[in-house]
Amino acid sequence: MLVSAIKKKGHPKLLASLEFKEFRPCQEKSIKAGLFERKNILVCTPTASGKTLVAEMGAVNSILNKNGKAIYIVPLKSLASEKYREFKEKYEKLGIRVAISIGDLDSSDAWLENYDLIIATAEKLDSLLRHQARWVKDISTVVVDEVHLLNDKGRGPTLEIIITLLRQLLPKMQLIALSATVGNPKELATWMQAELVQDSWRPVKLSQGTFFNEFVDFHGKRNNHNITSEISDPTLQLAIDTIRSNQQALIFCPTKNAAESTALKIANLLKIDEDLRADAEKVIKSLGRPTKQCQKLYDVFMKTIAFHHAGLVAKQKRLVEDNFREGNIKIICCTPTLAMGINMPADRAIMKSLKRFDGSGSNWIPVLEYHQMTGRAGRPGRGIDEGLAISVAGSDQDQAMIYEKYILGEPESILSKLAAEPVLRTYMLSLIAAGFVKTKDDLMAFFRQTFYGFVYGDDWSFELKIEDLLMLLEKYGFITNKDDQLRPTQIGKRISELYLDPLDAWIIMKGFKKVATKNEFSLAQLISSTSEMRPLLSVRKTDAEMVDDALVVNKDLIITPIPKEWDWEYAYFLGSIKTALLFMEWMAEHSEEYLLETFNVRPGEIRSKLMTADWLLYACSEIARLLDLEDMRSLSNKTRIRVKHGIKEELLALIKLRGIGRYRARLLWNAGWKKPTDIKKSSPQKLAMIIHSAKIADNVWTQLSNEKKPTHPDRDLDQDLDEF
Repeated sequence: MLVSAIKKKGHPKLLASLEFKEFRPCQEKSIKAGLFERKNILVCTPTASGKTLVAEMGAVNSILNKNGKAIYIVPLKSLASEKYREFKEKYEKLGIRVAISIGDLDSSDAWLENYDLIIATAEKLDSLLRHQARWVKDISTVVVDEVHLLNDKGRGPTLEIIITLLRQLLPKMQLIALSATVGNPKELATWMQAELVQDSWRPVKLSQGTFFNEFVDFHGKRNNHNITSEISDPTLQLAIDTIRSNQQALIFCPTKNAAESTALKIANLLKIDEDLRADAEKVIKSLGRPTKQCQKLYDVFMKTIAFHHAGLVAKQKRLVEDNFREGNIKIICCTPTLAMGINMPADRAIMKSLKRFDGSGSNWIPVLEYHQMTGRAGRPGRGIDEGLAISVAGSDQDQAMIYEKYILGEPESILSKLAAEPVLRTYMLSLIAAGFVKTKDDLMAFFRQTFYGFVYGDDWSFELKIEDLLMLLEKYGFITNKDDQLRPTQIGKRISELYLDPLDAWIIMKGFKKVATKNEFSLAQLISSTSEMRPLLSVRKTDAEMVDDALVVNKDLIITPIPKEWDWEYAYFLGSIKTALLFMEWMAEHSEEYLLETFNVRPGEIRSKLMTADWLLYACSEIARLLDLEDMRSLSNKTRIRVKHGIKEELLALIKLRGIGRYRARLLWNAGWKKPTDIKKSSPQKLAMIIHSAKIADNVWTQLSNEKKPTHPDRDLDQDLDEF
């Protein structure tokens, strides 16, 4: 279908912005299915087939026709940032105002009322709905990217709830859902009341094979490939063969350790590329004080290799991704999260192992996850007419299993994860607190509209579970249930707005009232006992002495119940102690290198834990306020500042100055300047010498000279970490 053939359907500005003359197959099918007539569409086509543009065209066309706002839902903040940059460049020239909303979960973001196309994570949109953001009523188009994540036990329930809720709140909205991998697309499309668009076309052909005994078997789909090498490791053999073929590869590894060690082994076989030194220096300087992990990444980066996982900080991830896109990095050894929607196509996708440790042993991964990884293979525009997806097999039996289960297999059907109790109680409270349901019948009617209700119908056991959880929420004091009228209490409404699992909120409330003596360790261990902090730091054999000592020293400060050693919850309890110790050592101003060595937790993971702690301590402060526990509110606020900036209590006064983080505050203290008034007695020149920055010294001096009360802005946690 030519673009010129739809002049009467598409807005002239949209059609003029398209930089091609003919639509791809899935785009043509979507248009014929009613995309411009605002019909709901479920697009299930391979990666890079053009389905994202289907969503863009539907959203932009609707905005230009003044139907209302469009919201584009993605699973990851990194993907949201990528889409924001892309859409801003493409569509602001058409007069469309583009915004991103991925941050504060305790805000209605009223400023978004002035924007047309909003990119948000599912969790952020859920929070906006809980806060009853007024501008939501103006949404006319909802795009759900990676809709197969309905199958994910972590992200799936949130996605399912917001789709169901938006369909009720906005009955005239257009829903556009996208996925490369859905095992039951007809069932999903029926639930969404959507037209199903399926197509197998890819811009670059994909060939899937298995690698065993130096031989890539493509099982009759293309010529097989022999790799003769003195290297014994099959993954390394494939990596070197990729580089010699002037291609790039993503090597998917089962763990972060495996990604790093594989990258180091490949790099050891290659020479340094001096052209990469400038960006390699940026990699190692992404942290104020580089860790051993930074040095590892620098070393492999200099040899055109990288690793990528949750343990890296955002700056390092971007440097790796950008250099791979530009062709400078030849191989990225990564964990499977890199397959989740981010625009990182490669010539080859190499699966080091299709097994994962899942708590009960090493088991085969789902077919859906395999398809997500193989979908990265095949990079348009490089003059290569096919992408290769190669799975390493450890034996003849494994090779046969991979061929039958994965290469020939279909992705698993998407199943609702909504019936789990933690999920149900959380969303039941949010629906009641926001006034979306008023009675038990309303609640049951809502859940019948979910994907779970669509698949399972009138499940009487589900109804019993609802009744039990309503009694639990009433027992906690979060709702009232009189004459079948469900109402939130003041604290119940706030718990919902704070995006807390009601059980976690109850744990915090009980902890506040348990003992009279509490300090920062008490709060650190309390928030580490919540489900929001999971996965907790695992307690290794080498940690036993450290954790045991902490239990003895802090026994009277622990405000959660201590399980018996034989209880299955005891492992979680020990994890909460170790995680609390991580926060305490951070507040003791230890470096990320020290934390990496002591706790085996990488900088990226540290930042993730600190951000979660910041949010939970804010929630603690709000709960204490509602309970009139002023001492706990004060302790929560003080601990929050210390955790956020990684400082001892003595630096609290200095950290309030704009531009002063943990490192410079410590320099000032060591120089004898223990509060802002001490600084004012000196001079800007001496201040600059102590904090090693004339610019920041001038800024601080201006604050003090204006005699304004020093206030610390709500700065990004990364700024403090980077300064340190």
